Amino acid sequence: MHALPLRLIREIPPRLLWRFLVGAGLGNLRAINRFERRRRQGVYFPPFIFTSVTQRCNLTCKGCWATGVREPVDMSPELLHAIVTESRAQGCRFFGILGGEPLLLPWLPDFFDRHRDTYFQLFTNGQLLDGQVAARLRRAGNVSPLISVEGGADAYADRRGDGLAYGRALDALARCREQGLVTGVATSVSASTFADVVSERFVDDMAARGAHYLWYYIYRPSGPVPGFEEALSDAQVRALRRFLLEQRARCKSLVIIDAYWDHDGNALCPAATGISHHINVHGEVEPCPPVQCADCRVEPGRVAARVAGSPLLAAFRAEVPRLTRGCVLMDHPRELAELAGRCGARDSSGRGTFFRELAERPALRCHDHGGEPLPERAWAYRFAKKHWFFGFGAYG
Repeated sequence: MHALPLRLIREIPPRLLWRFLVGAGLGNLRAINRFERRRRQGVYFPPFIFTSVTQRCNLTCKGCWATGVREPVDMSPELLHAIVTESRAQGCRFFGILGGEPLLLPWLPDFFDRHRDTYFQLFTNGQLLDGQVAARLRRAGNVSPLISVEGGADAYADRRGDGLAYGRALDALARCREQGLVTGVATSVSASTFADVVSERFVDDMAARGAHYLWYYIYRPSGPVPGFEEALSDAQVRALRRFLLEQRARCKSLVIIDAYWDHDGNALCPAATGISHHINVHGEVEPCPPVQCADCRVEPGRVAARVAGSPLLAAFRAEVPRLTRGCVLMDHPRELAELAGRCGARDSSGRGTFFRELAERPALRCHDHGGEPLPERAWAYRFAKKHWFFGFGAYG
């Protein structure tokens, strides 16, 4: 397998590669610089926005925060347009599009095509990403599909209720490769998938199938059927961290991403640094997708003001670093409920059960693992995390 720069040159058409380098590369650096300037002035608007465009999904996965919605709805194209254009005015160039399953919205590829000065990361389970959809994404030229691949077929049958979903996800990866798309694979590491995905074989297989980056998530039990038994132990989290460091040094054919540790190996929460937030289908602004409470709702003409002026987000930045360097949802669910209550935040889950779920959650260790921090070894990752992504001083 060739090194990633050569792979990109050989596999990605020049137009798409240029869009990726400018939109997801240079555009992101400029967005982060503007974020840092605003932060020094006490104004917080994130450089990255993640938006869920539908509550509908074609899979039912255990532990997913997007399940159990009583009457699932879609975001309107008009609201998504306002979020993108008004965030764009604040310097944002990169947007994560989540669900549910975003490709259930037939208008979404055309939306991407109409916003070619912006770059999108499309979080998808891949079940609907056929050759026609991949060709439409190629035509837009500003979308990187991030396809969820979580273990093998047995894991899909158990957690997703569909033994064929694994094959369809791999087929989606192949369609993206055929169309020359910059493509990622996301995998959620749980107790039952740990051996499958925390392995050199998985990394090499995803690279061979066409993935240009591999994003590891730690399983966060959520929703009406959380599956707390799938949460990683502290020893597994530490082993995962070691594995990521080893693979970054070994595997040069793709980028291995995590959003859990800074350049020195200290745990952190991106929402607590202010670097990213989530907007749900109703326009409600949440710290991150699984923390489903909000105290404000954006609307056309009021996106930046609502995000920057949210008491909940301000309290999250101020108080969460004093509670934990990890995930407050996992580590301190009771304290999270108290913080939300003080800010007057409401349940934004669509289930009407988020605060009851918080009260019933056990305290689980997450990425703030025991033992000494494990710093980045590869100079490129260390430099990027220190200067571009996590060096924002939220933790002192």
